This record gives sequence, structure tokens and C-alpha cells, in this order.
Amino acid sequence: MGLLHALRWYPSLVTDIIIKPHYRPAEFWEKRHARDHTFWTVGRRVYDTEGNERWYGRLAADLRAALTAEKLDLKTLGVYEIGAGTGYWTRLMRDLGCVKYEGTDIAESAVAWLRPQFPDYTFAARDAAVDPIPGFWDVIVMMHVDEHVHAERFFAMLRHIKAAMRPTSRLFTTYVPVAKPSGVTYVEYHTGDDYARVFPAAWIRPLPQPNGGDPMLVISPAYA
Repeated sequence: MGLLHALRWYPSLVTDIIIKPHYRPAEFWEKRHARDHTFWTVGRRVYDTEGNERWYGRLAADLRAALTAEKLDLKTLGVYEIGAGTGYWTRLMRDLGCVKYEGTDIAESAVAWLRPQFPDYTFAARDAAVDPIPGFWDVIVMMHVDEHVHAERFFAMLRHIKAAMRPTSRLFTTYVPVAKPSGVTYVEYHTGDDYARVFPAAWIRPLPQPNGGDPMLVISPAYA
């Protein structure tokens, strides 16, 4: 960790752990995205830019591998992303040839920034726990979003996702294999059992991590 990054990170850590400010999702993410659109906004703040690039890169490589293993050709499928944020996963979808894509984020400032970056794609400001997903989608992507949607809001979001799935749809999402506490108010970890409160257990599969990325699930009615 570089000195300048440490000088920025440690005061943030003290605020998060000691003061524990109340987490209001829309306000929290709007404030972050209004400042900038970097890894400081959505990445792990303990990592500097290079560290976040490596971390994201491992997860991206695992997601690519999973899409290939599932025989999903994004050139012919519709992709819906929850928590488009700074566009990292949007760029991956574009690189994989995705034509039909809609990205959503709870922060309007994120959506306003994303639209000119990806003029061929559609973006909307939505709260995934409140707003139903319009239409049906072949692939739904939600990378490190679940831990920022808490309590009953998390299950409401999953119900919205389930309602937007076709019999062959796939949801790709991060999760934690074993329940663990969080030291910050804006993170609440979710296990496979939490997903199974909304999705049938037969739909849920853990994904391999050939590149050392974070644990992911693929969820689909096609597995039942």
C-alpha cells in the first residue's frame, strides 16, 4: 500500500469501524459516485488501484470462464446488470460481444456518468430492492452487490430477480460460502442458504474459481 493511499484509507477505516455511520443505501452510494468513478468508489479501499485491478481481474477471469462453461454466447443474449457502478462489468460484457444490455444502479450520478461512456447500452437509476426488473433476461449479473443490500431488502431484490428469469436464464452473483460478521455498517454478507430462501436449492450451484476470484454462484431454473 502506498503512502498516499494509506493516508486516505486509514481515516476512512476509523470512520467506518469506530463511528459506524448509519447506512442509507441511496444516500451512501450517491455520495460516493458523485465524488468520482474509480476503485475508491466501489473497490476494496484497503487496496490501491493496482491491487483492485488484480482483485477485479481474478473475478472477471472466473466469470468469463463460467460464461464459457455455461455455453452462453452474449452476442445473442440479453444481459441485465444490478449495480453497474463504474462500468467495470459493463466493459466486460461489451468485450464479450453483448449487444442487448441494461445496467442499473441505485445512484443517479453513476447512471448519468455511465450513459455517455457506453452510448449503445441502456442504463436506469433503480433500487433493486424496491423496483421490479422490467421484462425477462437471459443473463443477470450482480457482482459484489448483495452485501450492500440488507435484511428484508435483500430478499425483495432476489424476488425481483426471480420474476425476471426465463426457464433458461442464469444469475451470476458473488456470495460467501460461510456466514461471517461484518465490521462496517454498509456490508452484510450472504451465504448460499440466504439465496435458497428465495430460489429453490436445485437452482443454485457454486462456481469454480480457476483464477482465484471471489466465490460466485450461478442460479438457474434450468438446473431443476
